[in-house]
Amino acid sequence: MSVVRTAVIGLGDFGSLHLDVLSSLPGVEVVALVSRSQARARELAAQYGVPHTFGDADEMLARVPVDSVHVVTEETRHLAPVLAALRAGVDVFLEKPMSHDLAEARLMAAEAERLGRKLMVGHILRFDARCAEVKARIASGEMGRVATVYGRRNMAKSMASQYSHSSRLYTTGIHDVDLVLWYFEGRRPVEVYMKTMAVFGQGDDVFWGLITMDDGSLGVIETSWVLPDATPFRRHILLEVLGTQGAALVEVPAHGLMLWTDQAVVGVDTGYWPRVHGATVGALRDEILYFVTCVQQNRPIEMPRPAEAVAALEVSQALVRSAQEGRPIRLD
Repeated sequence: MSVVRTAVIGLGDFGSLHLDVLSSLPGVEVVALVSRSQARARELAAQYGVPHTFGDADEMLARVPVDSVHVVTEETRHLAPVLAALRAGVDVFLEKPMSHDLAEARLMAAEAERLGRKLMVGHILRFDARCAEVKARIASGEMGRVATVYGRRNMAKSMASQYSHSSRLYTTGIHDVDLVLWYFEGRRPVEVYMKTMAVFGQGDDVFWGLITMDDGSLGVIETSWVLPDATPFRRHILLEVLGTQGAALVEVPAHGLMLWTDQAVVGVDTGYWPRVHGATVGALRDEILYFVTCVQQNRPIEMPRPAEAVAALEVSQALVRSAQEGRPIRLD
């Protein structure tokens, strides 16, 4: 396949980033946009030269031939467009988390396998050069046997209102759940425990979770939405991996670009989706390019496999249940 004809379903902030990346990739033609807001769809279609806009994914799939779609809606609205695309013979890039509901995630993965279609879930940190380097060092044996993985992903408090359609753990903490499972590859999570707080009274906004693996090694998840809005980069991210022969530390924005002005100290994204020479690059571009290449060359999706994305959601959902019930949850 020389040219991949694709559509973007969902045109919020992240959907527009997908569109920007796809529009810059050679061998990709964005032929349709789908949004509940037709004004938004028409605006972006005019900006990027996309010929078709729709308010409904089913109508788009019936009227426009596409090879792939990018589903970038809220996780509570993933199931219908993903199943429709797969059943239309179309490969799917699905933003994480797969769903707010584990049964829906399992259904999507099973349907992709049954139909022989590609389904890639956007766990972007697997394409972050820092996190991927840690994985490479673990795989090489350089760090010995990994004993603990700690992931912190704390956000500015004003961002919480944007993410209230399901547990906020699915928005941020699931990134680190996926890293825990990836770094402990070959081991199985057997128990989880989580405590939460609702600091500002708008739903849970502090999450502390513990994941115990079958050999006793530990993963710790910390995520919150209570940082001051003046925090550089509006978030603080920390990854620490301790092994028997070494340790790894990733911190954002501490190792990135910081700008000092008379008004503020500003952290600038240089890793996830920065703009360089007018184009969106970084881990997001690398992730999307991987999917496009798999579609073009008919290669299987392995980063991550759908089953791995389901596993991350299974652990995350068990963490949420643990907090709700106030007890550790054993995993089958």
